[in-house]
Amino acid sequence: MAAGAAPELREFVERIGAPAVTTLMGLGSLSSAHPNFISMPGMHGSYAANMAMSNADLLIALGVRFDDRVTGRLAAFAPHAKVIHVDIDPAEIGKIRAPEVPIVGDVKRVLIRLNQTLAETTTPVEPKLEAARRAWWDQIRRWKQEHPLQPVTSDSEIKPQHLMAEIDRLSQGRAIVASDVGQHQMWAAQLIRFSEPRLWLNSGGLGSMGFGLPAAIGAQFAHPDKLVFAIVGDGGFQMSIPELATVASYGLPVKIIVMNNGYLGMVRQWQELFYNNRLSSVTLDCFPDAEKLAGAYGFKGRTIDKPSQLAEALETAVNEPGPYLLNVRVSPAECVYPMVPAGGAINEMVLGPPQPVVEAAK
Repeated sequence: MAAGAAPELREFVERIGAPAVTTLMGLGSLSSAHPNFISMPGMHGSYAANMAMSNADLLIALGVRFDDRVTGRLAAFAPHAKVIHVDIDPAEIGKIRAPEVPIVGDVKRVLIRLNQTLAETTTPVEPKLEAARRAWWDQIRRWKQEHPLQPVTSDSEIKPQHLMAEIDRLSQGRAIVASDVGQHQMWAAQLIRFSEPRLWLNSGGLGSMGFGLPAAIGAQFAHPDKLVFAIVGDGGFQMSIPELATVASYGLPVKIIVMNNGYLGMVRQWQELFYNNRLSSVTLDCFPDAEKLAGAYGFKGRTIDKPSQLAEALETAVNEPGPYLLNVRVSPAECVYPMVPAGGAINEMVLGPPQPVVEAAK
């Protein structure tokens, strides 16, 4: 992404026929619609992406740093793989995972050289290797089918995944999406497509609550004719409410979508799953009236809480020529899955909510 190497990455992936994953910060560097793209790996990555990385015999790592949100328990990360690591900063090479082939250089220049070398290679692929490649792809497709990333819907309440799927439907992989930090960030990364680089803005490892709206403002200034979403939680949004003055002052047509579940959702999820549901300081029992708040700044706003309202409300927000504040009340107890627990390997995913224990009849 930073090297501007998306075209070279696509050519490289297609030349070697490899499955590809991109980290949270790299979404869009390879189009989500590309047939070789699996998804995002890591703590909230897909089952297919994490299983593929865990079972690969070779990882070609381009400009990545092997952070713990991607690797999980390092000793168990990609145990069968040799690593080719390309990075412009020599300090990154071998810092986390020692590569068999270290390459210090700008990723774009390295990929140009690799693609040239591949183009000049005339040696035919051995039938045994080609058969192994087909079998590998068949396995990845099976993993995708076993546990797909797909929206969850309900007739009685708006599911967060349903909200992201509707934003994706309107975006078509072409809108700029700036996200705050938390569950909505992970659902957006899982379910919203990005067809090119720099459409997905988030604070990554910094974890900066309140980032989403200011980032969307900057993106809208830079691209005044582009559709820009700020996807925020009810916690992070209240850390950046004063920025509504900037939105109103400049008439920026940012579409502010609040995923309101009444909690600091990701913290609640951890407390529920790993601390015996002992909830502490995660409940948000006060949120402003979206219509009145937006109206106080001179633009439109609305609150919805029914699945039947969702598509129409989002379309209204998108079609509004100016800014719009849409407060979406979603089911409060939903958790983001898959999830790799702290200290776990990325192939040790929690794939869904714990199932109730049914005691056998005596």
